[in-house]
Amino acid sequence: KSPGLFPTALAANEMATYMAVDGALAARIVLKDFARENAAGTIAWLKRLGVERLSMVTGDTLASAQAIANEVGIDDVRAALLPEQKVEAVAESKKETSGRAPTASQRVIDALGGRRQPQSITMMVGDGVNDAPTLASADIGVAMTDGSSTAASESAQAVIMNDDISMVPMAIAVARQTKSTMFQACTLGIGLAVILMAMAAFNLIPVVVGALLQEAIDSCSIFWALTAIIDKKTGEATAQG
Repeated sequence: KSPGLFPTALAANEMATYMAVDGALAARIVLKDFARENAAGTIAWLKRLGVERLSMVTGDTLASAQAIANEVGIDDVRAALLPEQKVEAVAESKKETSGRAPTASQRVIDALGGRRQPQSITMMVGDGVNDAPTLASADIGVAMTDGSSTAASESAQAVIMNDDISMVPMAIAVARQTKSTMFQACTLGIGLAVILMAMAAFNLIPVVVGALLQEAIDSCSIFWALTAIIDKKTGEATAQG
């Protein structure tokens, strides 16, 4: 193949297409995989949020996938996988996380006969048509698209429309902040309502006053919950910091 014509060897994350003119090798087009510009920062952000395990599942060769994984900071690499093998990898991950010992709060919920959420959640982020089955099989499927990939979007529970991978940790941060705010609002409302009921039971306040105060408590709880809209920027800044 005329080794002197192309003396530079291909890197692990490169592949080549060769062109010939009149039967003679004339050119080589090198195709190379690049990580997204903000991929490394996104991985670091996810780790700061407490994501314990980050895995890459890809159909690329191991050498190519490992080069990208090393660049962005991912340790667990599953390469050369067909779409059905990606689904199997997600299923395997779900079994591993579900086998962990439950926390104290989860044991209390079990004892009360409640249905607790799994301790660990498997999230799959993909942007291709062949990622659709894997997105559907994960606990949470997140599709990244610019509007052109409909198959992945229809299979996912969440869709990032601007094709920006940094929106993944941002969505987690905003969701956690929103959950915290909603919990505070519910706790505040229930706590004050119990206090007022106790006061009304011992005739410490008139019935009419108690009814008016209950309405005030409901209004305060609603307005407190609405602060989640304001606090989403705080959650983002906290996660980034």
